[in-house]
Amino acid sequence: MIDVFAITTRGLETISAAEMTEFGLRTGQIAYRRIAAQVDDDALASAAGLRTVDDVFLHLAEWPDLPHTRDALAQIAALSARLPLSDALSILQRVRPLVDSPRFSVTANFVGKRNYSVPEIKPIVAEAVMRTFPAWTYAEDDEANLNLRLFIDHTRAVVGLRLFERPLHRRAYKQIHLPGSLKPTVAAAMLRLAGIPPGATVLDPFCGAGTIPIEAAAVGNAALGGDINREGLAAAHENARLAGLPVGFAQWDAARLPLASESVAAVIANLPWGRQIMIDADLRALYEDAFAEMQRVVASGGALVLLTTLPDLLPAAPAEQIEISLFGQMPVIVRFAHSG
Repeated sequence: MIDVFAITTRGLETISAAEMTEFGLRTGQIAYRRIAAQVDDDALASAAGLRTVDDVFLHLAEWPDLPHTRDALAQIAALSARLPLSDALSILQRVRPLVDSPRFSVTANFVGKRNYSVPEIKPIVAEAVMRTFPAWTYAEDDEANLNLRLFIDHTRAVVGLRLFERPLHRRAYKQIHLPGSLKPTVAAAMLRLAGIPPGATVLDPFCGAGTIPIEAAAVGNAALGGDINREGLAAAHENARLAGLPVGFAQWDAARLPLASESVAAVIANLPWGRQIMIDADLRALYEDAFAEMQRVVASGGALVLLTTLPDLLPAAPAEQIEISLFGQMPVIVRFAHSG
């Protein structure tokens, strides 16, 4: 068995763990943004199909006693020189080709306060690695073949080597971004929360750059998306084209959907929210009118799954509410079960 860990959006840990189990990974400890797991060698490559996790790493080491003081920097340097990178590379070669003299990057995340910073950690780790592997070259992540990740949770650090060449959250199709455009892994998690079968129709009436309907189509759903904004629809069309997936897009007012009643299995949407949004009578009316339309078009037994920082503007209480961290804010995913 090979030890790995996945990184996900804060708040989605249990959803990502459930998906990992379906892909044959044996999940273990679930911590802040991180899920530990083991996987058989022949199932390792299948982790590339995970859609709710940001990234997957081979587990290299755990450093349990890092202080919050600057003394930790010397410890990190010494421990980095002892990372079992040769063994990890032999595993990586089973998943993807590697070059003899790779370019590598270092990333780090903190939970908890400390007296040193991420920019101080990166060169320390890089220098330690290059003393052991002088043919390696340090580079920024976009230019690197390999990525070392330090996830520091208070006094404990977990260190990994990215399993695939690029992070899983960086979808190849997502080339056109708009302000507030949804992270694909969050869209995938919302789809899972809806609990609908493959082939069912999913609607996003606020589709923006098209992330939710494209993610729906990627897992076998019939996908519809619309927006009042022409720029957003142009981005959605292009992203869907790059994905090579069939998605039906239309321009409309989400408060007056041109769809038959009970015609979709689920509505999944990223509602207007964020620091740029003013809470006024028009926004309250939009939430109320759009919610009524979403309820109208969802078939009995279907679901509404919505993302917003303003759940109090919705005229009903959700069956489930999950707070996540996104764009430096704390929106909630709200799920409504629709009984017709």
